[in-house]
Order: sequence, then structure tokens, then C-alpha cells
Amino acid sequence: MTNTAGPFVHITIDAVDAVALDPHGLYDPELHDHYDTFESARDAALTSVELMLDEGDYDGEDHREELERMREMLEHSATFEALAELPDYQWFLDRIRRQQPVAA
Repeated sequence: MTNTAGPFVHITIDAVDAVALDPHGLYDPELHDHYDTFESARDAALTSVELMLDEGDYDGEDHREELERMREMLEHSATFEALAELPDYQWFLDRIRRQQPVAA
């Protein structure tokens, strides 16, 4: 169940679904689903990733490989802390940081 006050958020990073920790509510609840538990957010992201892979709904081999990498990480992470420690997950988060505009 979606909860705008939940600290875990289902996000998309370059068309790859993932989970982020958002304790300060920085992700707009109108654009992103928030969850009370990591497991709920992880399951939502994992379902989206699996659907895209099962239906072949990806843009080329690179995108498919990224979806498979995320699926593997989500499937094997029992906690957000475990996910956050993975170098591949950090690589995905760096992509978000590079996309955010820098104030002049």
C-alpha cells in the first residue's frame, strides 16, 4: 500500500526501477510511490523490472542488462542497508546525481 509518509520510495533511474531511502520526503509523492517498509518498495520495483524483462519491454541490450543487474540486486537484498552497500547500486545512484541540475 502506498504511503506518502513512508521512508522508502520506488524510483526509476534511466528506465530501471529501484528503491531509495527518502526520510525527508524529497521525492514528490505525486510522482513516486512511498512505502513504510523496504520490502514493500523492493517488491514494487522488482515486479516492474520483472515485467519489463518478461515482456521484452526494454530499449536494447544495454537496457536489458541494466534491468537484469537491478533484478539480481533487489532479489538478494533483504534490507536497504544491504542494497546500499552494493557497488552496482551505487553506480545507479550516481546516475541520478549526475542528472540533477547544479545551482549556479
